[in-house]
Amino acid sequence: MSRGWQGLVLRALGAKEHLITLVSKRFFTDHYVRLEFEAPTLFSDVEPRPAAWLRLWFPDPAGGRRQYQRGYTIAEADPEAGRLIMEFVLHEPAGPASAWALGTEAGDQLIAQSLGSVPFQAHAESDRLVLLADLAAVPAVNAVLRELPAERDVVLLLEQAHADDAGVPLTEHPRLRVHRFDREGPATMARQLAEQVPDLDGAQVWAAGESGSLKGIRKAASGRAGGSKANTHIQAYWIAGRAMGTARD
Repeated sequence: MSRGWQGLVLRALGAKEHLITLVSKRFFTDHYVRLEFEAPTLFSDVEPRPAAWLRLWFPDPAGGRRQYQRGYTIAEADPEAGRLIMEFVLHEPAGPASAWALGTEAGDQLIAQSLGSVPFQAHAESDRLVLLADLAAVPAVNAVLRELPAERDVVLLLEQAHADDAGVPLTEHPRLRVHRFDREGPATMARQLAEQVPDLDGAQVWAAGESGSLKGIRKAASGRAGGSKANTHIQAYWIAGRAMGTARD
């Protein structure tokens, strides 16, 4: 299958293509599935640091020649074994990634590339970490919590869209406080932040989720004392009502 001009651009920018093969599949809820892949060449090119992500190319659900690119976080990795885990939120109506994850079986393959990924790094001068996320960002949150120093205070504000979202596992951390809340609209996350963490001064802020939900988070984070580019990361993982990613023929 032709990789198209976007694939050529990525390769020109240094993004190598790696074939990954599905090994196992596990549903935690009706909306959340964990996929384990064999990736024999990936880790010669990619360092699986916390919140690092890959560009995956998914086939056309309608059976056409077009492929669709979507970004997915490396939830867990074993570079020596050449294995990695990625976790998918399943949407309705299903896009190319959700459709593939729902119907895939062991032995199915994807092309993966790495370009533009910004991994998490704990900021030594911040007195605590504030995480804001929805279900799409849970794989990154779990990876961050696994690497976070045990003595670091951390608050997680987790937006939920389904009644069974609590069935998705979270990494334990000795100084973690979790506050779950239901999504009522794009302003919900910023309102919960103001209520749960009224004082952001001195905190490192890491936020990921729906684009509209993050607008208020950006405003709050930019006004805190001690805030800087080094201790602030806010990234949209999806846009309500729109597809994120590109396609190629």
